[in-house]
Amino acid sequence: FDPADSGWFHGGDYRGLTDDCATPTRGLARIKSLGFNAVWVTPPVKQKAVQGSSAAYHGYWGLDFTTVDPHLGTEQDFAAFVACAHRLGLKVYLDVVVNHTADVIVPTGGTTWVGPEEKPYRDCRGKVFQPARYALGRLFPCLKAATMPRPPYVFPGERALKKPAWLNDVRRYHNRGDVSFDSCSELCFEQGDFFGLDDLFTEQPSVAQGLAELHAAWIRKYKVDGFRVDTARHVNRDFFTLWVPRIRAAARAAGVRDFELFGEAFLTSAVDLAPFVRERGLPNVLDFPLQDALVGFASGQVGARGIAARLEDDDYFQGPSGIAHTPPTFLGNHDIGRAAALIRSRSGVSGAPWLRRVLLAHDVLYLLRGAPVVLYGDEVGLAGPGGDKAARQDLFPTQVREWQTEERVGSGPIGTRSSFDVAAHPVGERLKTLAALRDAHPALATGATVVRRAAAGILAVSRIDAAGRREYLAAFNAGTSPARITVRTATPRSAWRAVLGSARGSSTAIGDLTLTVPPTSTVLLRAEAQIPPAKAVAPTVKVAADDLSELLAVTATPGGSRVVSVAFAVKRARSGWRRLAADDSFPYRAFLDPTSYRRNETVHLVAIARALDGSTAVSAVVPATVRR
Repeated sequence: FDPADSGWFHGGDYRGLTDDCATPTRGLARIKSLGFNAVWVTPPVKQKAVQGSSAAYHGYWGLDFTTVDPHLGTEQDFAAFVACAHRLGLKVYLDVVVNHTADVIVPTGGTTWVGPEEKPYRDCRGKVFQPARYALGRLFPCLKAATMPRPPYVFPGERALKKPAWLNDVRRYHNRGDVSFDSCSELCFEQGDFFGLDDLFTEQPSVAQGLAELHAAWIRKYKVDGFRVDTARHVNRDFFTLWVPRIRAAARAAGVRDFELFGEAFLTSAVDLAPFVRERGLPNVLDFPLQDALVGFASGQVGARGIAARLEDDDYFQGPSGIAHTPPTFLGNHDIGRAAALIRSRSGVSGAPWLRRVLLAHDVLYLLRGAPVVLYGDEVGLAGPGGDKAARQDLFPTQVREWQTEERVGSGPIGTRSSFDVAAHPVGERLKTLAALRDAHPALATGATVVRRAAAGILAVSRIDAAGRREYLAAFNAGTSPARITVRTATPRSAWRAVLGSARGSSTAIGDLTLTVPPTSTVLLRAEAQIPPAKAVAPTVKVAADDLSELLAVTATPGGSRVVSVAFAVKRARSGWRRLAADDSFPYRAFLDPTSYRRNETVHLVAIARALDGSTAVSAVVPATVRR
């Protein structure tokens, strides 16, 4: 505990965050008043309080996974916090770690990564084996600590620190040395120690089962609503296929409906990120690719095409459930830095232009598909110079000198005052407005997305309310001059009313709508008329190797112009039709994974188009040969 140093605990706790659970300027009630409906909190488990020259203020150095860290409060405090959140209509998502524990094990012979080509795993009898072959089974080869790649050592006073007790068995860890981020293979990412933290041997079925049980206990005891999974990229590829079903089963048994799971895999390519959902069994992932595109666009550094491409790439995440890809979206976070800091660094602006770009960034975040995630303190203009310690400022009066004098967007430095006393900050006020828009117009959260224009600093996107046959148009201008644009909509001969901004207009007989978007601003319009009903027309289907992945792309071209969704199905020789995916926006695509089929197997594919009036039309059945 040193409230004057950014690397140590400062005293914030669950009791302070809960407050009286009523006053809208304090605690969870304040978060609710900003328009949020969920909170994602630091891992609450008991930490190894100090490692090196810093404290475990972040929650990622877990020792005792069965109880609350005393720096944050008691188990009763945490229970009261969750109960308050639920009374306010807020869900509670815990940050959980399945990849590692605190750094207790000392690797002998050095910390440098040792790969299997140099030091393979050997069982108790000295026989070489590959752990991945046992990950989905019930048994695992016996191990000796002395013959592991980096034989583990634990100081006598730390040999029983971890809970549950099985976490103290050094054979339950990979013991290969540290991840080398500049020259690491995929196996190194999965089996190496993340910044020296003890990397769990998640290929062992007993480890996967143990992790499921200890995390399920938090659901049973506190009725939390979901998990954000830290370092999801760093566990073996089969882990989530075992862990996720057990967690969901525990949630159902505890009466928690719609338990949410989303993982952190720090990859800025959607094609690289999608396998965590398609193949590895994670239900959802944080949208790092969109984050990069959003910040670049709002900063005026890059054009809108990157956002459009990312939205198209949602197809890589779609699966047979037919549920639309709805990832948590964000502009900044505790690791990479705050939204305001990232926009300042990429745009080079300050003062009023900086604020306008930060507000624009939040407009795009809230008006596109996904579930927006905002880092605490962004609503009062916090920026800072970077991530980790530089993005974890106090909101109560801080004693950290650099935080007292830090530049903020939309307001001056805080000095020794409390950020809770900052009233009507422009960022916080915009967040309230945007959240209210999503509440009042559900299509902004769940509607189909149709990109109408993505060129240079202009992005125009339609959001479709399929049930009400109503179209919204959101237009964003990241340029420094007004932009007059004409876009083709699905709603001809209609007046369009401003929902955000001051633009108005009428669409022509073919649906063209002309409007002016002010510089670094947003306009959101709603069509007064419904989209005209039109019967579905049979689409045509093509199958070809995908340009960006090893998948086969199945593409449907609708015969009409107003199709809202297309479902794809596949049939094998000895089975019935099975849905591949459903897609509600252009390009209409589904993907076949060749590794799930026999080499040169012939399959049959079909696409079913559904129009807004509920009518359907079926394509011709198309045969395709699966080649690898």
